[in-house]
Amino acid sequence: MNVVLGAVTSGNVPAALTGAFAIGLGTVITVALLVVGLASRVKPGGTPVTQPQRRWRLILGVLCITAAAIVGVIGYLKLSLEPAVDRQIPYLASAGMALVVLSAVGGSLLVAEQLRGDDERLDELEAAVRHLADALAPTIEAPARRAAPPE
Repeated sequence: MNVVLGAVTSGNVPAALTGAFAIGLGTVITVALLVVGLASRVKPGGTPVTQPQRRWRLILGVLCITAAAIVGVIGYLKLSLEPAVDRQIPYLASAGMALVVLSAVGGSLLVAEQLRGDDERLDELEAAVRHLADALAPTIEAPARRAAPPE
């Protein structure tokens, strides 16, 4: 039974799928490296936290984790559909490496976003403590009141 799918016949379907998987994997790794490179060039300050441009680490981190899950599922399916063990190793290696890289990049972006948010909250807390200390300083440093002498 020779099923024709465009130019791909059933005899060369695994080769076509392997090539497509390699191109997809290369694209994912290239995008991940590009994101890491851009993330390392970011300077503090800029737009307010309420704007989505400020939350790009969170968005890209979640997207990388999602892509890692998709790569893991596709890799598992490709691995489980291949009966020959010697043909499973490329799927295991490529999907495993992509899974690790995407998970690491996504996790690091999520941690970076959390640390950035913590820094902002700590700055706000320090400013509130300074304001409270400035407001209470005259009261605390004033000389003690003495009781009126008895008459």
